[in-house]
Amino acid sequence: MTEGAGAQLAFPHLSVLRAQSLLELFAYKLAPAAVAGLMASSHLARETDGILVFVAMVVAGVFLERDRFPIHLMPLAGFAVRAAVPVLGAALALATFALAGNAQPVSVMFMPVVGAWLVLAFATWLTGRFESDRKVRIAVIGSEEIALGLDEELRAADIRAYEVVGWLSGTPGPRELCGGTGRPQRLGALDQVRQIVGRDAIDLLVHSSNSRVEADSDAPRHSRLEIFERVAAECLDLPVRLIEASQLYEDLLGHLPLGQSNSAWFQYLMHPRYRAGSPSSKRGFDLVVGSLMLLVLGPVLAAFALAIKLGDRGPVFYHQRRVGEGGRGFEMFKLRSMRVDAEAEAAEWCNAQDDRVTPVGRLMRGAHIDELPQLWNVLRGEMTLVGPRPERRELIAELERQLPYYDRRHLVKPGIAGWAQARCGYGGSEDGTGWKLCHDLFYLKHRSVYFDLLTLIENVRVALRSDVQFDQRAPQEQFILQQEQASERLAA
Repeated sequence: MTEGAGAQLAFPHLSVLRAQSLLELFAYKLAPAAVAGLMASSHLARETDGILVFVAMVVAGVFLERDRFPIHLMPLAGFAVRAAVPVLGAALALATFALAGNAQPVSVMFMPVVGAWLVLAFATWLTGRFESDRKVRIAVIGSEEIALGLDEELRAADIRAYEVVGWLSGTPGPRELCGGTGRPQRLGALDQVRQIVGRDAIDLLVHSSNSRVEADSDAPRHSRLEIFERVAAECLDLPVRLIEASQLYEDLLGHLPLGQSNSAWFQYLMHPRYRAGSPSSKRGFDLVVGSLMLLVLGPVLAAFALAIKLGDRGPVFYHQRRVGEGGRGFEMFKLRSMRVDAEAEAAEWCNAQDDRVTPVGRLMRGAHIDELPQLWNVLRGEMTLVGPRPERRELIAELERQLPYYDRRHLVKPGIAGWAQARCGYGGSEDGTGWKLCHDLFYLKHRSVYFDLLTLIENVRVALRSDVQFDQRAPQEQFILQQEQASERLAA
């Protein structure tokens, strides 16, 4: 009997997915709020005041911890959000007391907030233990490459709550281990799905697009509708769940898998109920936060400008024509980090050991200080604080030929920081740029002022880590395969 099967026997009426969801609800929202409410009631005159504090804490948690954003992929932003929930809840409670004519001093909320923080710390440990012991067991309906790629990405992102057990494809046959113990294996054929779900205690079936291996083999290929009909006929009475690979990648890994997506994905952006956030709110966010950043970081910018001038007597600023929203060009400003003749012959990618970078430039690039002059582009309305990075027109033509949907990045203003930078670092090549494109498209779908704020916080963490400048954590081989699959599908 597998470990996952033991977990199902221990909770026969509660799936692992449901157990994880309930644990997060109680551990991160209800328990901290309950402790804060109980502690507040001991300092307040009326017991009902403690209930009000509980409600305020829950409301704050619902407002700040939104499921549509991958907070689990943002260590710094996630910590900031969960730490802010009790503070916001306390502020809401105090404001409600004041409006009801029962104003309370701020000090009465000190211990409730501290108590909520302690519960949150315990909740983080508890959920981590539970997710390690009770993983969601995944079976991929598709090819070996997709199963191995998903397993690789989950490991690279350090997501421990999910485990890829194996894949279902081809004709019935014996189990085949791939890559050693603990790695995904061939579980059987789609016709055996009910038997496999029971035998291997599968919690989640992931439907992927057919791959090149399936196309080149003698195995029967199943359409999307056939897969759904087969799973529904065999497994509707079982606790197993079914999700498409593209949706799982978005939910868990925060990016769009090019090999598992097609133009139909963009129908979401055209749906009557789709809301991308108010342009006026984003512009106001850019102006307020951008002005504050320029004011606070102005001395840093001036100090490095002086260092550049003293270093080689060359120009301080470097301006370059980039492509912005709607394909329109603009002049983007940077502090010069390379030699004056760095691109005398032609534009080329920068790399980690690039000898064109000056000593001062290498220091600036490590913390992205060379990007600070782009705050002026933000104030002028040519860029935004958070968005896809702008690229040079001479490189875009080739990128659009190689990367499906690259032109869709130009639907929004380019940014200084971005979701792709937080997850991928500097691209440095066509493959690296394609890997960032997967994340830029995710941002295109989920963009909002709140997501911008979370992304800015996370980019602070990235800026303080010089090893993320040229990030090697991305499963590049899997991305290249997905890119080739997408290109072949578009050509067909």
